[in-house]
Amino acid sequence: MPDPIVAKEFGGVTLMTLYRWTMDPTLGFPPPIKIRNKNYRSRCALEQFKARLMRTAVTRRVEA
Repeated sequence: MPDPIVAKEFGGVTLMTLYRWTMDPTLGFPPPIKIRNKNYRSRCALEQFKARLMRTAVTRRVEA
């Protein structure tokens, strides 16, 4: 998926936000796949990232 579509899917974040997420090793955001100087992301990796975020959020909510 191209980064502009990924940004929209994550609630309309900016491309700079995607860059920051990519540079943050603790977040585990899927790395870009460069094709002709454009960034793309694996749909499968994005879905795994979302699932991990949801599990973390639910676990934190249950523990609180």
